[in-house]
Amino acid sequence: MRCEHCDYLLFNLTQPVCPECGRSFNVECYEFEIGAVSFHCPHCDQQYFGNDRHGLPYPRAFECVSCGNQVSLSQMRVVPERDDAMGERIDRSPWDRRRRLGYVRAWWENVKMTLVQPSQFFRVHAGTSVKEAWLFAMTSMFVGMVPLMGFQLLGIAVMVSVAPGGGGGPPILAMAILYGSIALIGPIIGPFVGAAIQACTIHLGLLLLVPHRKRMVHTLRTAMYAMGPNALMAIPVCGSYVGGIWALVTLIIGIKEVHQTTGWRAAIAVLWPVVLLIGAYCLLFVVLIAGTVVM
Repeated sequence: MRCEHCDYLLFNLTQPVCPECGRSFNVECYEFEIGAVSFHCPHCDQQYFGNDRHGLPYPRAFECVSCGNQVSLSQMRVVPERDDAMGERIDRSPWDRRRRLGYVRAWWENVKMTLVQPSQFFRVHAGTSVKEAWLFAMTSMFVGMVPLMGFQLLGIAVMVSVAPGGGGGPPILAMAILYGSIALIGPIIGPFVGAAIQACTIHLGLLLLVPHRKRMVHTLRTAMYAMGPNALMAIPVCGSYVGGIWALVTLIIGIKEVHQTTGWRAAIAVLWPVVLLIGAYCLLFVVLIAGTVVM
């Protein structure tokens, strides 16, 4: 049960204020495994245990059975009853709760949220670290890229085998090494480099469009979490296109929610480099055509 601002351990405190950073906290924002912690009356130290789905006492306010004083959950001292006791914020995403849910289930639940509930997801993810976001993006890219590289390598092998003079052992081996390296190294480096570039360009757009934006680190984390749909690259033939477009839409929604701006501002902040490149390409094409006509 740690402070969301400074990570200080909040067990055994008699006041709902973090001693490290001085910020207040609310026990109701955390959830516990039933029996892992106890809740103590601030007047007589009577012990209570959680009984609802979040491992908290219900009702939240009641009369103490020992001293008869009115007690509310926000006043109670939280005491760990086991060495592995921990409190996790209820408003965190599934990925932030993977220690309880399990790695695979937490990743899958997170991917589903980025796919079908991106607005809800990006309203609850902002408190996590860049490391956590990168780990999620890396996992998603592994799931998508390993099958994608495998399918592409299989397609090349089939084409080489049916081509006139087929065979081609050494070239296939070289391609296998190349594609295998991309599949294993790409998901590690790609999410951080790609998200860093996106964060720089997006934040430049936000500087002009959103006066009360959040810091760039929020943009960086958003770009990494928006890579969840890239797991769809594992679908043969169309997966890379579907995943890429879905990830782009997810990123726009994420920027909108995290920076609390409008949809069109978020879209411009995300897409302006693409529009600029397309415009430059069209201008170059026109110039080349005009030069050809003049000559």
